[in-house]
Amino acid sequence: MQDFTNENLDLSLLPTYETVALHQLNKKYWKVILLNIAVFMFFLGMAIYLLCYLLKLTFAESYLLIGGYVMIGILLVTIYKVSMKKRGFAIREKDLIYKSGIISISTSIVPFNRIQHITLNEGVFSRLFHLAALHIFTAGGLSGNIVIPGLDIELAHTIKQELSRQLNQQAHHESSRDTDGK
Repeated sequence: MQDFTNENLDLSLLPTYETVALHQLNKKYWKVILLNIAVFMFFLGMAIYLLCYLLKLTFAESYLLIGGYVMIGILLVTIYKVSMKKRGFAIREKDLIYKSGIISISTSIVPFNRIQHITLNEGVFSRLFHLAALHIFTAGGLSGNIVIPGLDIELAHTIKQELSRQLNQQAHHESSRDTDGK
């Protein structure tokens, strides 16, 4: 019989994730973001035009709507530009780190043994620039899932293959442990 122990850990000896060098998203991803903003702004502009037309507003009367439209465009570009600089990821021996956010910085650290499956998504605009998004689904549910956008397609495939290899290796290890234990 073993004696149960549950000693306190010296917190100063724990490794810190803040010191990990994160890889930035591919710079071409900024073009994808701009295209997405342009599509959104096009439809917003059409809705504003339709509103002005239906209400029979003159240019002077619709000045406030047009000003708001311009401000929304500037705000979106600024927010996404800052967001782009704050995002990063790293793959370590036993886990994956993803950091994002502007005002509230979110850092997700997902151990490989929590990953359920991985998918690769190439959006219409991303495909134009040979980029993809890696979707990592975890056992933690929706809050634990991670999407890393703006990866070079070859790098995304390589990461997916490595994570899949880790998952297969882990599944093999667990199945052999279950077989040995019975």
